[in-house]
Amino acid sequence: MARSVKKDDSHKNTQDSYSRKKDTRNKILSVIIACEDQASAPTYFKMIVKRLKDNKLITQDSLVIPDHKHNTPMGVLSDLINHKKDGKSYKNFEHKWIVIDRDAPRVNGGGHTKDDFKGALSSAKSKKVEVAYANDSYELWYLLHFNPRTTAILRDEILIEVIKKLKEKNSAKFRDLDKDKIKSEEYTKLIYEELLELQPVAIRNAKKLLESYGETHNPESDNPSTTIHKLVEILNNLKDKKS
Repeated sequence: MARSVKKDDSHKNTQDSYSRKKDTRNKILSVIIACEDQASAPTYFKMIVKRLKDNKLITQDSLVIPDHKHNTPMGVLSDLINHKKDGKSYKNFEHKWIVIDRDAPRVNGGGHTKDDFKGALSSAKSKKVEVAYANDSYELWYLLHFNPRTTAILRDEILIEVIKKLKEKNSAKFRDLDKDKIKSEEYTKLIYEELLELQPVAIRNAKKLLESYGETHNPESDNPSTTIHKLVEILNNLKDKKS
């Protein structure tokens, strides 16, 4: 009987180990986020990261927001995909996200088409990019800090309700707040600071809202709904990893 010869895989194992280490070195253990708007969402996420930096949990390079060139869901995804800086692309980041609104078309103009929103969700999934969306608009995330919301509400109604709640909570700080100023960098910073203590409430409300739709949840048609809390939780838990 012929003696079996054991295959020597040590060289292959060494190569595999080297490749894994190389991939780990090339991967930035942080997050890249492309946003639909230029001020409110990016500023809010930067505030979360600033707090972690101040507490020395992460470094200056832990958050990257690509150049803002588009304000449609598919356009936001292209901003992320086309990001290249210092020899790095979106693929080098541990967490890859886009932040978009459903923003249903309005009679007076504005909003996104159904196909654009759904296309962004589908394309993002194929490229292993996570999506933090809000139906109907990003400010739904603010509203959930105050109370649960289960009935449909559109962008202008959300803005009016959020402004009212903020003024009730702190009339001095938000006396001049209106539908234009709420999207500014200045007021977004104030909103973040004012609502920080209520963030756990917003996360719970967002989770319960998603759970209420069950397995048949449709991000495009289910108003209200949001996954912004998922990105917020990831950012809150960012920590530098020692190799």
